[in-house]
Amino acid sequence: MSPESQERARVKTRELLAEMALDELRAALSLTQEHLAETLGVRQSSVSKIIRGQNMYISTLDKVIKAMGGDLEVFVVLPNGKIKLSLEQFRTVANDTSKKRSRDRNKEPDPLAEIAS
Repeated sequence: MSPESQERARVKTRELLAEMALDELRAALSLTQEHLAETLGVRQSSVSKIIRGQNMYISTLDKVIKAMGGDLEVFVVLPNGKIKLSLEQFRTVANDTSKKRSRDRNKEPDPLAEIAS
């Protein structure tokens, strides 16, 4: 193989490794869906749905990446440059929503709720 062909192959390899689907990343890290489920505190079937999902919350993706041992960073690419997007607003909203759901689960049912509807 010529030096030019070898360089093209190296560049293509770097490009392929720089972009992976979520399930490819999980497999590349030698992590099973069962391991991620245990780390996330959910069932394996939930992990499967998350990974196959076409549309997920950024906070969910953040949790999955953390379970894989990484940190999620999102960049916006504009004509005049690349900007790292802060994810703190999404993490805050996710934490607030999670706490509210937890509080709602622990509440006693309101006997007047059926009457009002």
